[in-house]
Amino acid sequence: MLPTPRVIAIDDQVEHLERLIQGLNRHGTACLPIHFTGEIEVIPSCPYVRVIFADLHLIAGSSGDRIQDFNTIATLLENRIKPTGPYMIILWTMYPDQADALGALLAGRLQNVSKPFSVQALDKNTYLESPGSAEGLQTLVNAIDQSTTEHPQFGALLNWEDRVLGAANDTVSSIMELAEASAGGNKPNQQVGRLLSNLASEAVGTGHVEEDRFRAVNEGLLPILGDRIASMRALDEDDEMWKAALGSSNTKSKLNQDEAAKLNRLIHIDLLPSNSDGTEHGTVIDLPSKFSASKFSGSLFAQTFDVTETEAAEKQFWYKSSEGLSNLQWVLVQTQAACDYTQNQPGPLPFHLGLCLPTSAERSGRAPDALWRSPCFEYDGKPCFLHVNARFHVSLPREEVEHASRRFRLREQILNYLICWIHSYGSRPGIISFESRDK
Repeated sequence: MLPTPRVIAIDDQVEHLERLIQGLNRHGTACLPIHFTGEIEVIPSCPYVRVIFADLHLIAGSSGDRIQDFNTIATLLENRIKPTGPYMIILWTMYPDQADALGALLAGRLQNVSKPFSVQALDKNTYLESPGSAEGLQTLVNAIDQSTTEHPQFGALLNWEDRVLGAANDTVSSIMELAEASAGGNKPNQQVGRLLSNLASEAVGTGHVEEDRFRAVNEGLLPILGDRIASMRALDEDDEMWKAALGSSNTKSKLNQDEAAKLNRLIHIDLLPSNSDGTEHGTVIDLPSKFSASKFSGSLFAQTFDVTETEAAEKQFWYKSSEGLSNLQWVLVQTQAACDYTQNQPGPLPFHLGLCLPTSAERSGRAPDALWRSPCFEYDGKPCFLHVNARFHVSLPREEVEHASRRFRLREQILNYLICWIHSYGSRPGIISFESRDK
């Protein structure tokens, strides 16, 4: 229930570890100290760790083989700490010149966990000379600051992350304040449960709370949290860091296509967890072909969509015929109204026909008015587009798509954009009008 540590310190010598912790405490930084005795089981999993202070020689009496020392740290990262990044390593060592070599080894070895974006060093020889003195501790604090502020871009990300955690804390505190006010001085536990129950019921409907209580409460809390995050503004004390992180706003470097595609994927595309299914809001599934909806495939495509695959691809979905038509990647996009999805309303699920195509396969010129075109995003390692035509839609029973082959899910922002665009196209008015040819 409690958050995992974000700063940890590892040393095999207690007095050295205590010295480092004193400096971190003086800095105001919470840290998990670990006295390492050679048993890796004492190291907990810390997937969200951001800074790791580590002694270089963690195994007492080691032969002095630096590769063995490096591999000990690598093993702890791979098998115990398992960081998901971003994080930095600060060697707390009497051999600070080894930081670059450790960074190079980790960059080459680590495969199944994130690599540190930076490996730096604090020289123990400097900070162990005057143990316990205020002057010595302040020197250590200054060195810690120096190590972590040399990367203002990393600092800016951590600052944003900390502010978001603060917004989440404020959300939780607000719920507790309401519960305490309702409890009238008594224990507020039951009142918290009552508030959460009401939030869940209003969010997904009373009859659907039991399907996933966490999801139901999450839907109720999101508006409270979302507004707090959206209204955050820069703090004066962080202004210089953000200036250093972003540089001049007038010298923004342009993104190449691959970078833009990767960023668009982060913002708009969810590659789907294993426990999701084809009924998820915004899920993009392959055109069904292995159950009763097989009428969508092959020669029966035209019977469903009133046009052949070739005609649909070239004229309605703006596909460049020179790319070849044998590998068309037809998909269906779940476009159910958000409130219907959240409250699990009965009825067949609405889908719109789409076409996934590489950037090279998109035609030039004016596309059909009914065609929606996604931003370029990365999928299967290459930039691509998703084209959706508002006129091509079908409804499918829930059981027919629960186990359909899924590609990805459109995240909320772009999905709402698509649904709004589809409905705007469908509700556009037409008028009769005449124009004079006289000049």
